[in-house]
Amino acid sequence: MDLEKRYEKLINFLTDYIYTVQIKDGNVTQTYHGPGCKAVTGYSSEDYLDDPELWYRMIHEDDREKALGQAQDALSGKDVHTVEHRIIHRDGSIRWVQNSIVITRNEAGEVSFYDGLIKDITNIKSAESEAEIRKRQLIQADKMASLGILIAGIAHEINNPNNFILLNARLFTKIWADVFPILEKYYRENGDFAIAGILYSRMNEKLNISLEGILTGSERIKKIVDNLTDYARTDSGKLDEEVDINKVVDMAIMITGNLIKRSTDKFTLIKGENIPTINGNNQQLEQVIINLITNSCQSLRNSSECIELSTKFIDNENVIVITVQDKGQGIKEDDLNRIIDPFFTTKRDIGGTGLGLSISYNIIKSHSGDLKLESRIDQGTKAIVTLPVNQKGERK
Repeated sequence: MDLEKRYEKLINFLTDYIYTVQIKDGNVTQTYHGPGCKAVTGYSSEDYLDDPELWYRMIHEDDREKALGQAQDALSGKDVHTVEHRIIHRDGSIRWVQNSIVITRNEAGEVSFYDGLIKDITNIKSAESEAEIRKRQLIQADKMASLGILIAGIAHEINNPNNFILLNARLFTKIWADVFPILEKYYRENGDFAIAGILYSRMNEKLNISLEGILTGSERIKKIVDNLTDYARTDSGKLDEEVDINKVVDMAIMITGNLIKRSTDKFTLIKGENIPTINGNNQQLEQVIINLITNSCQSLRNSSECIELSTKFIDNENVIVITVQDKGQGIKEDDLNRIIDPFFTTKRDIGGTGLGLSISYNIIKSHSGDLKLESRIDQGTKAIVTLPVNQKGERK
């Protein structure tokens, strides 16, 4: 095998195709894309010859500046670094390419042409993205494990005094029930009298309200602590738990309750009846609903805008549908097409990572379901979660 063929074989191994840019007096005179371009871009060499601006137009708008900068550096004879950027394939899909440039100069040291070596790295980028998601999920899982340990300790510290309060509040309620008839008889026979500086006629009603408030508050503390402890338990990761969707929704609302109160005066919950249980993972599905509620709260511009969360079972399709709908600012159409992509976020300025919806989407997919978003600017957003019901599902 001669040297030229050996080089050609090596180049074909290292790259997917080559394009050549001819230059005269610092200006581009012609660009030629090798035949391999069709496999990478969907366009043929002839397409590029007929439309000299095609290559630039097909570069993703967010990457055009760096791709153009690379070309300008090559044109001026500067050292050129390899650039990775996205292109829009002819079929509309987004591909990642690695663009390396080799400059050739004439005897006067001027750039006479440069060759671009294009390699399709879409699969590599996809693998990197998935690896990063797994890394973030592991970090989150580690945080949740630490949170679980922390909450278990806090729950123990809170439950001890709260149980003491609850026990004694119940005891004093029984004592008051026994003492009240005696005091009431004395009041009728002897007239009003003071207890702890308060007239009995006024204290009677106030004491009943106070005891009821202590009992209600203490029981609420116990319920919150129990729910938090349950939420922060270690996630097995298995999808074999019996899941009651309405209970999942109740838990998510409890966790996000403070955020909901701060965000809107108009939160509506509509829970469907006779919804079957499904096989899945309670904690993962709670995480999805929490994320959707949080996104809706953050989209509201003032507390007069509303959020509606609903669940229902569609019998003839054998699916459960969970809908979280808000009347917030909405999502731009261009952003909506990318909103589930890993690391894409419209909330970067407030700490958004672009992983919430991506992880939620993957969780729903792992449950053989689907997550769709519908939105219009200034009219709000609707998130629709669809989950299939297994044949053994029981009605709740």
